[in-house]
Order: sequence, then structure tokens, then C-alpha cells
Amino acid sequence: MNWRRFLMHRFFVVPAAVAVLVAGWNIYIAFNDGGIIAGEVRDRAGAPVPGATVIFFERNFVYYQEKQRTVTDAHGAYRFDGMQVHVGQLEARTADGRQSERRQLRLWFRAQNAEVTPLIVDARRG
Repeated sequence: MNWRRFLMHRFFVVPAAVAVLVAGWNIYIAFNDGGIIAGEVRDRAGAPVPGATVIFFERNFVYYQEKQRTVTDAHGAYRFDGMQVHVGQLEARTADGRQSERRQLRLWFRAQNAEVTPLIVDARRG
């Protein structure tokens, strides 16, 4: 049997390539499945917003319902741990009534770690 010819045949190459892709994807998932969703809250000028409440809304069959809240630190950063979700929305609110638009979050797999672009809170209303 000519091994070189066998190894270059499409009936070997295609299944081998698929197996490598599946193994690579599973390795990626194994290192990125902590359920960490992190980001920052900033104002329109780009300054961090400490003490803002960030709300995560989880999608059920009909609508989005609040699942978890956290508060930003002195640098405007927030973090949710152990989020076993696939789709959701994020929103930031400040004590003085400012808020961001809801940001849609779609992940490739459940509990994927995600670094979210900054949530921008609007100017004070009134």
C-alpha cells in the first residue's frame, strides 16, 4: 500500500481536517468557559463612571428579565462571574438618573468569557 497516496486522498484529508477543527474548538472552549462578562462604563467624554449599576438581562422565550446586578469600581469597571448564558442584554444606570442604551450580547457558546465594549451613559436628564 502506498501510504503517501492514502494520506493525500480526500477520504482521509477531509475527515482529518474536520477532526482537527473540532478538537481545536473544544480546546478553545475548555479555556474560555468561565462565564465571565466584563467591561467598563464611561460617560460621553470617555471618563470612567464609578458607582454605576450594571444590569444583565437574560432572554427567556418571550422577553428579557433581570438576572444579575453589579456596581462599577473606581475605574468604571464591572464584572459578572459564573454567567451560564448564551444571549442577554446589558444596561448601566447611575444614581443621578443617567443610563446607557441596552447592549445586546450574543455569545458563541454558553458560559463564554466576554469582554464587552464600554457602555456609554448619557448626560443627566432634567
